[in-house]
Amino acid sequence: MIQFLADQLDQLDLALDQLALKDRNFDRFALMLIDNVVELTLHQHAQDIRLDVELYRPDDGPRYDPKVVAAAFGSYFDAKVKLARTTGLVTGELADTLQYLHGFRNTAYHRGARHEGILRALALFYARSACQVLSQFEPSYFMSISMDHMPHRVVKYLGAMQSMLPRDAFKQAWQRLDAVAAHQGDTLIADLRADMEKTVEGADEQITFLAVNTTAAGIARDEVILDCQVWPFAYSEQGQDFAATNGGPDPSTPGYVAWIEQHYSWPHRADPIPSWRNRAALLAAERNPHVALKKYCEFMNQTEALRTAIDTTASQLDAHIENAVDSMREERHLDL
Repeated sequence: MIQFLADQLDQLDLALDQLALKDRNFDRFALMLIDNVVELTLHQHAQDIRLDVELYRPDDGPRYDPKVVAAAFGSYFDAKVKLARTTGLVTGELADTLQYLHGFRNTAYHRGARHEGILRALALFYARSACQVLSQFEPSYFMSISMDHMPHRVVKYLGAMQSMLPRDAFKQAWQRLDAVAAHQGDTLIADLRADMEKTVEGADEQITFLAVNTTAAGIARDEVILDCQVWPFAYSEQGQDFAATNGGPDPSTPGYVAWIEQHYSWPHRADPIPSWRNRAALLAAERNPHVALKKYCEFMNQTEALRTAIDTTASQLDAHIENAVDSMREERHLDL
């Protein structure tokens, strides 16, 4: 177990070295290192719980739901967090934070999302959260064997580890590591606020573009929001099923889209920008980083579908305008 903890300490210190370089590629690498530490620790915690359950069976039944324990050994991160929450290793607030931060790691690794402007602050916050998890992690035993190897990074924090118990030495190491992370700065709330505001203003510009350019006379912003939802939905499988189930016209008829617009219960009917700006202001006023991260992630998740619809519609209109301009230039060139 001492080797396991030393490996996590080694990896976290390496991650902080990467973050000290203040380069987005190293930031991404650091985020993955930290996430790996957290997931390995949660998995080790699950192993300890299972061992405890097998060795010390209470007379009145299992202390923890066997299904929750078994699920923690699967590939899903949230199942590991659920067990850690159940056993008291992490609080509800920290548990939510771990899942949000793991989500950023997934999008950075699997989808190539850059998370410009917030990645370094996220990684530093993740490092401090990892230190909190490790400081609360109580292994079933502390044991060292002859094959154990202490990396030089670990010795920086533990020393020779002869003057104190391993448990106490690692407790101090997590505290020191947390202090190193804190020394690199805390811009999480400011960075999340700036990114949310940038997202809102970008959507606002796209809505304005659509309102001004969709027709020669322009259309209202509320109409833009409805149009962004109506057209993609109307000819989707879900939209056609809705029309067929509710006595609507055939998709090939002229009044089909108008019928869909009138009869379907649209999630958004008004310009969302004022309410989105209010949410950004609430985030800016937040002082708890866990709550700020939750507000940011909830906003991004809850608005993603509409923001995507607005972006897609604006891109299509922009491409249509560019094609029209190119065609006009070609005609003028031929006339010459």
